Amino acid sequence: MATYTTGELAKICGVSIRTIQYYDQKNLLSPDHFNKSGKRIYSNKELQTLRIILGYKQLGFTLKDIRKVMANQQNYAVLELLLDRQITRLDQQIKVLEAQKQSAQYISDTLHNSEPLLENTLDDIDGTMQKNKELKQLHQLLILFGILADLLEIGLLFLGIVNGIWWPMFIGIPIIVFIAGYMTKEYNQNTAYICPNCKTIFKIGLKKLFFSAHTPKTRKLICPHCGKKAYCIETFAKE
Repeated sequence: MATYTTGELAKICGVSIRTIQYYDQKNLLSPDHFNKSGKRIYSNKELQTLRIILGYKQLGFTLKDIRKVMANQQNYAVLELLLDRQITRLDQQIKVLEAQKQSAQYISDTLHNSEPLLENTLDDIDGTMQKNKELKQLHQLLILFGILADLLEIGLLFLGIVNGIWWPMFIGIPIIVFIAGYMTKEYNQNTAYICPNCKTIFKIGLKKLFFSAHTPKTRKLICPHCGKKAYCIETFAKE
């Protein structure tokens, strides 16, 4: 019969000697016997037991749970119950990690776009992420309207050129222009800008909205508080 010292068993299973000693203290892995020198000696049975323990550890089981399973090895209901509970626990951890990942990504994007705003972003991550989400939804709504308006204009133009029916275009175009004006006004009312120098949040008029240089996330403006001209960060401003 093959036998192993604590060190040999640890090497075979890729764990530390201290780990095996700890499992012994917790009554999970007792040695087969002690030799004349008082050293712990393990057999293939203990080797298999250790591998089972490590397997459950890989699943995320606590030592307390492992002890329950090993005390009821023939009762699969116990194992099934513990597995269901572990799956629920892991699902919760995944949600937490996903939220942390989204926060980290948001901070990374903020650093990339405007480093001076990092302090404010960290102060209220949930709030700034919510504003970012609402601003994204507003952008998506404007893009959707733009696509629908373009399709409608093309359809009306096609109807006029192919069939010679122009009256729908004379009615439809003013309606599209009116809705576009309304959407632009709503967009301007629901957005504000953050100065990267003094961190002041301010709103602008339609003239600046139309004629100031901009990127997808910033607009070149003069801050009403510090008077400096810079690319200010766009944010959602609806209360």
